[in-house]
Amino acid sequence: MTQEQDDNFWQNNEATPGVMPQAQYVIGGQVQSPQAIPIGATHFAMYPQTNAILALVLAIASFACGGLLMSIPALILAISAKKITDHNPTHPDRGIANAAYITSIVNICISAAIILLYAGAIFFYMAG
Repeated sequence: MTQEQDDNFWQNNEATPGVMPQAQYVIGGQVQSPQAIPIGATHFAMYPQTNAILALVLAIASFACGGLLMSIPALILAISAKKITDHNPTHPDRGIANAAYITSIVNICISAAIILLYAGAIFFYMAG
């Protein structure tokens, strides 16, 4: 394009209505189909599936309503998830598995302490 064409580019040209200017660069080639990323793949690396999220949900829910009934299965699931994630330090569920493990152990300790307090209170009430 010349300087005169550049200056008049945005002006309405009556001689060629509806004609777009030609592109200076043309991209050629074939269109490639998108590649699907398989489930469980992160950054094109396959990791084994874990139940870390389920363990964390059970561990957190056990604080509200489950006590030992939910925290013991959460601990079992967290240990199995930790076994899988400990073999691969870049596993995306590693932090979730550790959080579920710690949360379930804390809840088991709290639940055991509450049960012992209730048992002691019942014992002192019956004895006194």
